[in-house]
Amino acid sequence: MAWSLLSVELVVCAAILLMLAADLLVPAARRDSLWWLALGGIALAAVLLARQQPSGIGQTFQAMFLVDRFAVYFKGLFLLTAAVVIIMTREFHHHLPARVGAFYILLLTALLGMLVLASVNDLLLLFIGLEILTFSLYIMAAYLKTDARSVEAGMKYLILGSVSSGFLIYGIALLYGFCGSTSFPVIRAAIANGHAPLTAQAGLLLVLAGLGFKMAAVPFHLWVPDVYEGAPTPVVALLSVGSKMAGVVATLRLLYGVFMPLQGLWGPLLAVLSAATLLYGNLAAIPQTNIKRLLGYSSIGHAGYLLMGLSTASGSGVEAVGYYLLAYLFSNLTAFFVVVVAADAVGGDALDDYRGLSRRSGWLAAAMFIALLSLAGVPPLAGFVGKLLVLLATVESRRLWLVAIGAVNVAISLYYYLMVVKRMYLDAPRENSPIRVSPLTAGTLAFLVLGILAVGIFQEPFLQTIASALQP
Repeated sequence: MAWSLLSVELVVCAAILLMLAADLLVPAARRDSLWWLALGGIALAAVLLARQQPSGIGQTFQAMFLVDRFAVYFKGLFLLTAAVVIIMTREFHHHLPARVGAFYILLLTALLGMLVLASVNDLLLLFIGLEILTFSLYIMAAYLKTDARSVEAGMKYLILGSVSSGFLIYGIALLYGFCGSTSFPVIRAAIANGHAPLTAQAGLLLVLAGLGFKMAAVPFHLWVPDVYEGAPTPVVALLSVGSKMAGVVATLRLLYGVFMPLQGLWGPLLAVLSAATLLYGNLAAIPQTNIKRLLGYSSIGHAGYLLMGLSTASGSGVEAVGYYLLAYLFSNLTAFFVVVVAADAVGGDALDDYRGLSRRSGWLAAAMFIALLSLAGVPPLAGFVGKLLVLLATVESRRLWLVAIGAVNVAISLYYYLMVVKRMYLDAPRENSPIRVSPLTAGTLAFLVLGILAVGIFQEPFLQTIASALQP
């Protein structure tokens, strides 16, 4: 077995075990510093990931686990997401129960599930990776045990997530019955001529239903608003970026690596789901009065653009999805970081609590302003380039009706994002006391904002990297 191919995952496993020991042995008064251990484990995993950089494809566990450029690229995004969420949790930890170390253990376990999903080459490993990720998020969503909204969020996520897992495992069973294997190469060979019985087609649709839950796509989105509102904000950030990205990565592996001959089946289906997801997410965001619920419906809308890129069944569509995920990572994490820092100072998560934020902290308001404009798709920010690439790829696929819906939803999203900006810059604050921002928080926000600007302005190097990583 080529253990070097598993080096990143093994380091994360070691970090989980060390965190478990530290949580038991470190005195309660010093557990606030455990975030250093989690961040150090991610840093070491990033170093090993940079050293992997495969020239070809490495396989292990009887070819169930792949390490290629695709895996390396997305594992890098997963590690970056987890690192930012850990720093975010440091700002939030005083809301958590005494054993904050257990929260970091769950966070690292969720990261392990995402890393596994980037390298899947077998339906069983895909299921295992999804369950490692999902079970950790179930517990983290309900981690504020004294908050009824958090417990409700965890229960709703658990119930609907269990239903989606049932769809997934039933789909896997049908695909296994079709070709006698869960291996991606075997399934790909069985449908190489583009023909598959109804059993295999039904299996594919059920698996896509399970993955649609992770992406928060309509009609698998029902858990999003309540879970986003009730769960701890760092968990919501991980859900909105890490979990969504994991679902997209698994879908890319499955559709473009295995079921490409059946694009006539899943391409139009994803296009219809994209239109429904775009319209529902953006229209439902307009009347929201809670910033986390607004960003929840916004994340549903962004899932629509990701489905639009996936539906093209083209190389340009895949590259557009890869670029969109990178832009979404920087933009959404910036917005949620501001929500974490500002929540205590402004008194809650209601939109009216953000009145006059610019007068209390110009830096937080500016970071949120840039993040929201990027999410809306305003040039020259990262979100604009991501949406432009998705729309151009959809034009190439000749689905002009879907392009029109995507363009209209850009305008709709701009409206509700600017309503938040209006409150921050034009409305009078309820209090005039300044909001203090720690140097680590200010530095992390600066890094994320620079990422939004760099991905939006200096597109060529990012496009080249993504094209190299996502080519068939």
